[in-house]
Amino acid sequence: MISDALEDLGSPMPATQIRWLGPLSMFSGLACGYGAVVCGLGQVGITVLAVTFFAAANMIPNEADSLSTLCLICFLLGGIMGFGGAAQMGDPRLPLFLVVVALFHITEFTFCVLFHEKEIEFRAFLLTPVPAAGYSVAIIAAMLEFWLWHATGLTLPGILQSTLLLLGASLAFGGWALRTAALFTARSNFTHIVASYKESSHRLVKEGVYSFCRHPGYVGWFLWSVSTQVLLRNVFCFFAYAWVSWRFFAGRIPHEEDMLIRFFGDEYVEYATHVRCGIPYVSRL
Repeated sequence: MISDALEDLGSPMPATQIRWLGPLSMFSGLACGYGAVVCGLGQVGITVLAVTFFAAANMIPNEADSLSTLCLICFLLGGIMGFGGAAQMGDPRLPLFLVVVALFHITEFTFCVLFHEKEIEFRAFLLTPVPAAGYSVAIIAAMLEFWLWHATGLTLPGILQSTLLLLGASLAFGGWALRTAALFTARSNFTHIVASYKESSHRLVKEGVYSFCRHPGYVGWFLWSVSTQVLLRNVFCFFAYAWVSWRFFAGRIPHEEDMLIRFFGDEYVEYATHVRCGIPYVSRL
């Protein structure tokens, strides 16, 4: 019996298993992460663990779909969220940054579990969305710049610190909320990889957040990524995140809209004439 259970953990699983084991693993990690903070794990230790996680994520194949691997990632992301407990003890910026980053990846995976059962694999976490470990480099660079400014001892007036903290946290969580609303409004019509052919169930989503923005998922991602650097008060990464994110969507959105015109024809063209893209200077429509 035990050997059979262990064998099941290492093999692909039905969606029903990850639907309850995933949250269980995540909340277990959350408790462990928060417990580690309560027991004295400081922000330097938190940074080391977070850097290790995001670097090691690139060693996992995107196609990995064993139950043990997916539950482990859920557990570790939960642990990173649990580190948010350190926000109550000293500077809250880094813990809040890790919370909003972990929340983003947990939500992306949850979305795939609910609406794309055939795509339940490591790729669904979006921890490696670009080649050459580019995403991990960006996350690690943000944490390193945070500590660089910390080491210089430079400080801002108290009112400005509070304003940037509130602004950055509000916009980062707001960007995450907008993307989440886009995912769960479009449901199976939204895919992480741009579709090259139209499914029989595929329809043009125009309601909800799509009624005022053609690409709310991308706008949410852009806002989320750039605002995390406002939260951290990172100058260099703020401009780097803004430029790289804009360049990414400047390449992706025109290609995606070409596919949408192929799929929906005049219906999409008419939709595009009434609803703005959301990210400036990237759409050809």
